[in-house]
Amino acid sequence: MRTTTAVLATAGILLALTGCSSDTADPKACKAAMSKQADKAIAAGEAAEEGKRPQACEGVDAETLQRIAGELISEQTGKAAEDALQSAAPADGITDECRAWIKDELLDATDTIDGTAGNSVCGDLTDAEMDQAIEDVTNDLSSTP
Repeated sequence: MRTTTAVLATAGILLALTGCSSDTADPKACKAAMSKQADKAIAAGEAAEEGKRPQACEGVDAETLQRIAGELISEQTGKAAEDALQSAAPADGITDECRAWIKDELLDATDTIDGTAGNSVCGDLTDAEMDQAIEDVTNDLSSTP
């Protein structure tokens, strides 16, 4: 939610920068300056001040500024989505639900683990990943007093 707000605020800042044009402008330098400004705005969050046209963007036409702003917004949105996915997934790819299922299977009265049920709970883990997950949960249970 906070990232979305920052991206939308950045979009407003970047789009506010459109204006005059000239033939001596450097769109690459402008994009770099706008990117730096956007990064600062995102870091500041809701406290970000309204952006002003970076000096490197003087002379860049409105159409080019809008294109650059769109590119930067797309890049930031992509980064935000990647960050959200990475923070949602555990580093080893094994969810808490999967670990809980493995624990229940290890502690139940049977001597086996129902792999079919595990596939629905643990997703598409390979056999090696599932074996590692079972070993990790077993070790956790062994070390718990």
